[in-house]
Amino acid sequence: MGLNEKLLSLVSDIYDASLDDSGWTSTLGNIVELAGGQGGGLVWTAAAGEAVISHAVGVEPGYVKSYVETCEPFDPSRSMLHGPVGRIQTSQDWLDLDEFRATTFYNEWAQPQGLEDAANILLCKSADGISRLSIMKGGGLVDRRMCQVISHLIPHLQRAMLVRQKLQLQDALDAVSARTLDALRTAVVLLDANGHITHANASARDVLDEADVLRSVRGRLVTSDPNADRMLRQALENAAVGDQAMASAKTALRLSAADGSHYVGHLLPLRAGRRQAFADSYEACAVLFVSKAALDAIVAPDLIGKLFKLTPTEVRVFLSIVEIGRVPDVARSMGVAETTIKTHLARIFMKTGTKRQADLVRLLAAFSTPIRT
Repeated sequence: MGLNEKLLSLVSDIYDASLDDSGWTSTLGNIVELAGGQGGGLVWTAAAGEAVISHAVGVEPGYVKSYVETCEPFDPSRSMLHGPVGRIQTSQDWLDLDEFRATTFYNEWAQPQGLEDAANILLCKSADGISRLSIMKGGGLVDRRMCQVISHLIPHLQRAMLVRQKLQLQDALDAVSARTLDALRTAVVLLDANGHITHANASARDVLDEADVLRSVRGRLVTSDPNADRMLRQALENAAVGDQAMASAKTALRLSAADGSHYVGHLLPLRAGRRQAFADSYEACAVLFVSKAALDAIVAPDLIGKLFKLTPTEVRVFLSIVEIGRVPDVARSMGVAETTIKTHLARIFMKTGTKRQADLVRLLAAFSTPIRT
């Protein structure tokens, strides 16, 4: 295989590695071999200044460790961090050969490995940090051929680094999104056009594990109610083809569990506006929210008391009215007269700006936490 064919093959490997980080070690090894080097390293220097060797070939692990922990601050090639992006620089760009060979870095790190010089390239700079490539040469200085080979690869290496940064940023955003969804008490299921689950948050995984209201059949979401299932399929089909009437409309689903408890589902298409970007990251066309149709226990009853200036007894009556219902039943449970409960209830209505017991239920529902505890 001639030089041009080898270069074309390497370019392909470089772009493959930008998509799969595990390919960098072999790709870097091929670059070093074609350039006539002894070793090489991709070094990432974060904005705070600490260096991380992402990938290295031809360098023993002990020397990789000592470079990061001890020697990197003394490496003359650090001067390139303030130089232009994409230009090949060698040790002689910063120091005379004799000066370089007198440095601590050369005598304690480079020379013991038989390294005499290196071709260094600053690949990219950003607010997050700097990435650079070093192809190290033993038995002599960097020569013209090494520079020619590397120069052909530099534009592709730079683009590969940009692709890698974009993917890492997207991965970080996806991780944040996943953690945020996992914190919700509501079950959240992202679906593709065929009803396959592309993502389920922690609450949804709990529901799916029960295999009652919702279950996964070979990765496809199935509901407990045939009518709800048909509505779901139709809504997904409309969302997938970009039906304008469905672009921002929600589909409500009524679901029942085997024990008679009820759940409510809302399917939201993800084909309108900013929802599209969120959908693309999960390869989904719609998101299904499922909640149990029951009033959650309030996390901090004293919050309602403080907000509406209720006495401790009024808070107890408030919560009992919501949980038990009828005034006579609340009076019996609290061991007081009905007239006492009615008096407290009248004060609660006045302080909260409500008129009916149903209003108190809605008010309490507003204080239910959306976060898993």
